[in-house]
Amino acid sequence: MGPNMYLYQKAHEVHYQDLLREAEKERLLAQLHRHRWSMIKRIAGKLGVLLLKLGARLKQFEQSPTFLEDHL
Repeated sequence: MGPNMYLYQKAHEVHYQDLLREAEKERLLAQLHRHRWSMIKRIAGKLGVLLLKLGARLKQFEQSPTFLEDHL
């Protein structure tokens, strides 16, 4: 094996390792994006439930006589 073949193989190995690192980086980024969307959906769902409960409480408050009207 001549020096040119050795350099070619080394360059090939380095390139292959670069490709592996890039693929792993892309995989981790995709996983991060899925996790973020999952978290955003969960937070939005909890906010929706909170707003529904708040609306129900306001409706109950609106239908019941107020404290001031009871004592006047």
